[in-house]
Amino acid sequence: MQRRRGFRRAFARFVPAFLIGVPLAGAIGLTAARAMDGPAAALPPVPVPAENPITEEKRILGKMLFWDEQLSSDSTIACGSCHIPRVGGIDPRAGQHPGFDGIPGTDDDVVGSPGVVYADANDEYDPVPFFGLQPQVTGRVAPPALMAMYATETFWDGRAGSEFLDPESGEVMIAMGGALENQAAAPPMSDVEMAHENYNWPELRSKLTAARPLALAENLPADVAAALAGNPTYPDLFAAAFGDRDVTATRIAFAIATYERTLVPDEAPLDLFLAGDDNAMTTRQQMGFNMFQDSACTLCHAAPLFTDDQFRNIGVRPASEDMGRQAVTGNPLDAGKFKVPTLRNVGIRPRMMHNGQFATLQQVFDFYAHRNGQIPFDDNLDILFQEPIVFQPMQEQAIIDFLVNGLTDPRVEAETFPFDRPGLHHEKAEANPLNLGGGRPGSNGQVPTIIANRPPYLGNQWFQLGLDRALGQTQAWLAVSATPPQNGEINADELLGPFAVGGNGVSGGFATGADPIPLDPALDGQVRYMQWIVEDPGAQDGIAKSAVVRVTLFCGNGQCFCVADFNRDTTIDSRDVLAYLNAWVAGSLEADTDRDGTVNTIDLLEFLNHWSDGC
Repeated sequence: MQRRRGFRRAFARFVPAFLIGVPLAGAIGLTAARAMDGPAAALPPVPVPAENPITEEKRILGKMLFWDEQLSSDSTIACGSCHIPRVGGIDPRAGQHPGFDGIPGTDDDVVGSPGVVYADANDEYDPVPFFGLQPQVTGRVAPPALMAMYATETFWDGRAGSEFLDPESGEVMIAMGGALENQAAAPPMSDVEMAHENYNWPELRSKLTAARPLALAENLPADVAAALAGNPTYPDLFAAAFGDRDVTATRIAFAIATYERTLVPDEAPLDLFLAGDDNAMTTRQQMGFNMFQDSACTLCHAAPLFTDDQFRNIGVRPASEDMGRQAVTGNPLDAGKFKVPTLRNVGIRPRMMHNGQFATLQQVFDFYAHRNGQIPFDDNLDILFQEPIVFQPMQEQAIIDFLVNGLTDPRVEAETFPFDRPGLHHEKAEANPLNLGGGRPGSNGQVPTIIANRPPYLGNQWFQLGLDRALGQTQAWLAVSATPPQNGEINADELLGPFAVGGNGVSGGFATGADPIPLDPALDGQVRYMQWIVEDPGAQDGIAKSAVVRVTLFCGNGQCFCVADFNRDTTIDSRDVLAYLNAWVAGSLEADTDRDGTVNTIDLLEFLNHWSDGC
């Protein structure tokens, strides 16, 4: 695909010259703009589908679900992991995706969002091309979550449409206006973003029903802490929001979408200025707003939304690398088109465009001006971008000042209500599990890799460690010790396994070692040291060893309940049995003690064993 060369087209006959070149700055004064009902008006009311009205109980439930890493199958990723307010609702983490050619380090690479380590339908690790057993990375930048409530279709390609169907039954739940619900329901089932292969809603419902809400989080916002004080379990929270304790896929999507509809960034300096505060924006920012209003920029980014909610191909990369909207509509005319993002809070985003190609607004202006070697790819290029959009340097800097400072809501950047949030487990300064290094090389001369990213919270039935780059077709064990390692190796108190090492060759072997953590409060704070021991005739003493990881078991967010304390009143007595039997007879997933997605006599026996043991 060739980039287009500079030449003028018949486009100039149909669009006024100021929309192509230098804008007529000052044509619309701010005093006049403030009085307008159109472009410079305040944000309109948030569209809300009649089938999912906003309530406070639903909002707070959605806030917890949005920020709960337990929503992912391995408890490592929350919805909010990719949509952090202080960076404008996108992902501050920068993962590398090799792009269309599958080769890292080439021009088509994408700065995407890190997701989960790939695991098969049995939740066992399985290396995938390029990423191996490291977290996979999405093929597009996470779009800004803020302002998404105004979109009729969401995701970069608009695949989350207006009609929302129950993810399990297929029943129409929202006839029109359910794009946010559709968007909320997609990532929890994606085996790149949040789930293992073939993960399903019954599994997630069972997990959430038994989970302690936000067990991995810290520094809970005041509204979240208050809600949990009265409703300490997800079934309690769902009952408050929906009238009964059932945790369902539709209700999960309804609650998250409700929360997102309350995240309205309408207190930017521009909003305050238009409301009558003459000092809300500096003189240069006001000048920048004037120039922006008079320019071609408003064809796609008109106030007050600063997006036209359309899909356009601006030529950042060839359409053949990513079909964009065409993959949804099937229309070749949509090749390479992506959602026009809002410019609100763009000044605090670390990357822009669907592939994260630009890190600064200056780079964006250079691209639109066709400067510094940046020429759009002429592959279904939108007519609006076939000629340079150029500003004089003073004008350009004034517009950038307006975009960076005039459109940033300070509550978003500071993460204050309603944009406040808990701290996530993966954001902690010290990882847990923590890789301490060490190990013993195998026959390939390399130390086998230990995969340890699942949080070791009490009750984590899905805790496991992975092994990579070991000798294939052998056996391996997980060594566990309460004593710190010496010279990079531990003296095992216990060996878990053996586990079969799949793969081939001296460095293609991989394995999964499951080590479920019981919900036993007595384990809170205990430390384990863990290391893979791998059969390898070419290694010293016939044994290769991975690095050591330190695992600190924790209860999470202040309170931990034993399985037998079914009613969560901190005591174990006959009331727990009665409450459990009622749930078991009703077939409620609350009674799914072994968390296999079904309620049967095995669950009853397991609960009674816990109860008779006092835990």
